Amino acid sequence: MRKGEKYSLLSDRWFRIIVSSGVILLTAAFVILRYEGFFRMLGVLLCTLRPLLLGGLFALVLNRPYRRFLHDFTVLSEKRAKPFPERQLRCAAITASVLLTLLILTGIVCILLPQLVDSVVMLTENLQFYLSNASGLLTRISGKWLPDGAAAEAQLTALRKELSGILPRLMEKLYTGTAGVLECLLDVGIGAVFSVYLLADSVRLKRQAVQAAERIFRRERTSSLLKTMRLIGTTFERFFTSQLTEALILGVLCLIGMLIFRFPYPLLISVMIGLTNIVPYVGPVVGTIPCMLIILLAEPRMAIWFLIFVVVLQQVESNFIFPRIVGKSVGLPPAWVLAAIIVGGGLFGAAGMLLAVPLTAVIYAVLFGEERESDG
Repeated sequence: MRKGEKYSLLSDRWFRIIVSSGVILLTAAFVILRYEGFFRMLGVLLCTLRPLLLGGLFALVLNRPYRRFLHDFTVLSEKRAKPFPERQLRCAAITASVLLTLLILTGIVCILLPQLVDSVVMLTENLQFYLSNASGLLTRISGKWLPDGAAAEAQLTALRKELSGILPRLMEKLYTGTAGVLECLLDVGIGAVFSVYLLADSVRLKRQAVQAAERIFRRERTSSLLKTMRLIGTTFERFFTSQLTEALILGVLCLIGMLIFRFPYPLLISVMIGLTNIVPYVGPVVGTIPCMLIILLAEPRMAIWFLIFVVVLQQVESNFIFPRIVGKSVGLPPAWVLAAIIVGGGLFGAAGMLLAVPLTAVIYAVLFGEERESDG
């Protein structure tokens, strides 16, 4: 403590270390002893904050086109005899970014959604027919490989009943999923509006964050904290923009290939392959399984060819698309990615699998940033 400064208990280093250690130990004890209640409370908190978190995510995705439009508008404004005010340029950049996003989404909805709905309806209507074909195929196989007798016939009868009961359970899950989709759409709408406000007030929010950090922490810690926050924002922005771009390219390539080889339900399967590919490593495998099942029910003879097609497509994606589009945007070794997906998916489901990768990338960059830069 310097001369002339008043002593404050809060400024004492050992006091802060003891308090921080006590809070960490109490939190760890609570999590260990009451882990079910802790994760239930955490789930309720995340569900409540979901619109705000989605708004932050949308703001990160819109930040890149927003900065591009702002730069272009600023260059055009400087060529005028009387440049536009900065506030007007920011409003114009936000408007252009939102309009571009709405234009892309409108094109997707108008072009893809009707065909996607038709594919789902056709699949649902023909599901009973597909199950009957599968049952007949099992009966023919059983005549060659299973022994004759009442036991084998009873097993086939039970299997047919099980296959026939899939459709009602599927419709029940579809109804439940529809309600969840409507709730998710409401959160998406609120998050979209919140993201616009975040972009509009980004300068003020950054200034207020710096002021708040300087009042709470020392200047050295404030600089380190702001650097970490910038790292978090940059990592999440690069991850989601690169993964969405890669998923779009892969979905288009899958659609073109399925149309060329005349696989059934090309649009539905291409959308599933593209969306599941957003999650690295695990997503392509998880997306291939239901698509393979759909092909197997609709056209059993084409199932093997579809599997070969998907494997070749994923090899093209891994060796050509992924290095050029994603590159080192995340900067995580495969072992860290798989561990993040397993832990995040086990705790928070699909959202946890998606968010765990960039969050783990931030932790990895903080712990091993120098090593990653030397490797690069």
